[in-house]
Parts: sequence; structure tokens; C-alpha cells
Amino acid sequence: MSISTVPERSTGVVLGVLGMLGFSGTLVTTRIAVADFTPLDITCARIVMAGLLGAAFLLLTDRWVPPPRRFVLAILITGLGLAVGYPFFLALALETVPAVHGAVVTGLAPAATAVIAVVRAGERPPLPFWIACLVGFCAVLYFAYDAGGGHLSLADGWLFAGMLSLGIAYVEGARASRVLGGSVTLSWAMLLLAPVAIVPLVLRAGEINVNAVAAESWISLAYLGIVSMFLASVLWYRGMALGGIARIGQINLLLPLTAVGWSALFLGEDITGTAIICAIIVFGSMLICLRSRN
Repeated sequence: MSISTVPERSTGVVLGVLGMLGFSGTLVTTRIAVADFTPLDITCARIVMAGLLGAAFLLLTDRWVPPPRRFVLAILITGLGLAVGYPFFLALALETVPAVHGAVVTGLAPAATAVIAVVRAGERPPLPFWIACLVGFCAVLYFAYDAGGGHLSLADGWLFAGMLSLGIAYVEGARASRVLGGSVTLSWAMLLLAPVAIVPLVLRAGEINVNAVAAESWISLAYLGIVSMFLASVLWYRGMALGGIARIGQINLLLPLTAVGWSALFLGEDITGTAIICAIIVFGSMLICLRSRN
């Protein structure tokens, strides 16, 4: 391992943590936003806002050059998974289950990301990585089962679909980011989808009573489009490009537990003893994953 690799991996971890913190507010803000907006409204609004930010970024940094043709498919898949599949399925689920429940189930995303990275990107983490990943996976799975009262529901199916969408988007986005950069990859992904996403918003504009929408719903929608969809994603993809897809992906093991904290703070949802125990187990698993080598 070269000396230059060490600071790159450290930077990747820092960026990954910052991205995770940005993502951690997604469940709470989505739970708030679905009170006044439909899942389709939220999904399309996120894409349009991120598309505008992406266009501004490309213009201000003088990178307004179409990506090489060989990356177009990966960029499109990234956008579909990150901006369409995940937020849409998440919003569907959070119409009927609390944010805490959604948080613990989507905690399975790191395991999906690692497996997809092995299949698609050719990463080969060592055995300790997989053992730690399995321990973290089991902790999150038990947490989800306990939070659901001993059973799974249709909402869990939506959350599982969103998790798969997120894992695919992470891997494809990170592969493209290694060459194009995370900001450029995300910006083009949103720009490719924005023309399609704006159509449902225009059609729905006349049906939404702006004065009846709560202020917290507007704030939550803005957070989802600006922070969760764009800023956190840029940091996350850059972190995975520097630190490795499978390794940095494990940082998201902390996301459901961080989201649980936000749920308790902003929504008044309870933090159980199971949550505390799982937090310790998952944190230890993440540290082992981060210290392992590909």
C-alpha cells in the first residue's frame, strides 16, 4: 500500500461520515413531508431541486461538458436508484410506519451495497470484513423485527425495495465518480431525470393548496432536495471513490441509529433498550469494516 493511499482513505471516511449525517435526516423529513405531499410529489421535487443545483454547479465550475458515452448508463442507473426508487419507496412506506421503523429496515442498505460492489465493481473485502458485516446485518435485522412488533408488513417490502435501489445507485455512482468525480456524476444524473420529473409537478400544481401546506412540510421538502438529494450525495460518492465502495458503504450502518435519534428529537418517538444495544453492536461492526483492507 502506497503512502498516498492512507490520507485518501482517511479523507474518504470523513466525507462518508458527513454524507451519512446528511442522509440521516431523510427519514424524519420524509415522514413530515408525506403529511401534505404524495410520494410522487416528493420524488419529483427532489429531482428537480437537485437538477437545478447540479446545473448551477456545472456552470460555476466550468464542467458543462457531457460525460463520455461509456458512463451514461451508469449515471442514469445512479439517478434512477438514488432519486426515483429509494425516495419513492421510502415515502410509500412512511405513510403507514414511523420513521424509526423505516430507519432500522433501511439499515440493511450497507450489506446490499457490499454484495453489489463484489458482483459489479470487483471489490474483494477480506473475511473479517464479511464477518463484521454479517454481525451488523443481524443486529439491524433484529432491531427491525423488534420495532415491527415481531412481524414484517407491506411497508417493509417497500423499504426493502428502496434499500436495493439505494445499493445499486451507490455502486454505479461510485464507479463513475472514480473518473468523473462525485459532484459531476450526481449533477448529470439529476439533469438527465429533471425534464421527466418536472412534468408530474406541473400537472399537480393546480391540485395543491399552497396555503394549507404546513411550514414544516415545506422545510422538509427543501431539505430532501437540497441536503439529502444533492449535498450529502456529493460527499458520499466522493468518499466511496476514495475509500472503497464496500468499506465506506458500511458507514451507513450508523444511519438508522442516527435517524432514530432525529426521530426522537423531532417526532417524539421513543428510543428503546434494543436500540441502544444494537447501536453498540453496529458501531463496533463498522469500526472493524473501516479498518479492514480490500
